[in-house]
Amino acid sequence: MPFLADLARQTALLDVATGLGGLAVTGVGAWLVASGRLESAMLPLLTLLAMSAFVPVWEIAQVGRQLADTLAATRRVHAVHAEPVRIADGPTAAIPGPRRDDAAAIALHDVTFTYPGRRRPALSSVSFTVPAGATVALVGPSGAGKTTIASLLLRFWDPERGAITLASHDLRAWALEDLRRHIALVAQDTHLFNDTLGGNIRIARPDAAPADLAAAIERAALGPLVAGLPEGLDTRVGERGVQLSGGQRQRVAIARAFLRDAPVLILDEATSHLDAVNEQVVQEALVSLARTRTTVVIAHRLSTVRAADQIVVLDEGRVIEQGRHEDLLRRRGLYARLVSRQVAAAVAS
Repeated sequence: MPFLADLARQTALLDVATGLGGLAVTGVGAWLVASGRLESAMLPLLTLLAMSAFVPVWEIAQVGRQLADTLAATRRVHAVHAEPVRIADGPTAAIPGPRRDDAAAIALHDVTFTYPGRRRPALSSVSFTVPAGATVALVGPSGAGKTTIASLLLRFWDPERGAITLASHDLRAWALEDLRRHIALVAQDTHLFNDTLGGNIRIARPDAAPADLAAAIERAALGPLVAGLPEGLDTRVGERGVQLSGGQRQRVAIARAFLRDAPVLILDEATSHLDAVNEQVVQEALVSLARTRTTVVIAHRLSTVRAADQIVVLDEGRVIEQGRHEDLLRRRGLYARLVSRQVAAAVAS
């Protein structure tokens, strides 16, 4: 902003003037002392008085800087407040969604989406169906649009064209709270608050019974961690969970998914931060959790999606292939190349 630029220049000039002024007073005083026109004992006093004369001017400049910071912060707050709400509740009454013990189909119908400020679409005419109770894996290179689909399913964004339906209802017709109550997300990056470990898990279902909480912790392989903490579930994890490792934070997200017990499950690299032993334990638990739910799995490690009912291969925002693991291997397309590349990398390591 021009105002901030002018203030920065004024502050720099003031600092330079203060330094040069003090240097000039000291230099002239030293010359006067050397010529016998000033007593040497007076030089330090005059220098201090001269420097003190700049203090009120410097304080005025500081007030101007604080005022500029306040104005800039106010403008940022106003910009956030004035930003139009892109995602709002649907216009209809609450939709009778699927029960927790029931599954629901998901369908994408010719979905196109472009992130604001970008020209290239993240998704282009994407269509596929996740049958009720089935597991569909989304695979493809980085930037293919896999995580974007997860964001659209949770209505962090809405499609530009096309529609996404859950239980035969367009997501835009749902109330956001109702929609997200029926979806459990395990993301690659887990957001934790500066609260206790138990409080961070209970975010998924604050009214959960202690027995349900304990079961979710065990199924997510968090039992040893809780037992090893000095205050157990009452141990604070720090801002963004800094007291926990990446794998431990991811298991907290998995525990949340178990506790929420939603009919739709989205796994976005849910085991990427786990070691081999814990990954096997958690993978078995996730398979058990997904057995009665409609599940969307996003994975880079293709060994984790072999058993999926259907695999959707994405590339540059488009669906390139669909089918089961064996069928896609026989086609020798992008999926087969990705599998062979990962196998070769595993052998080389």
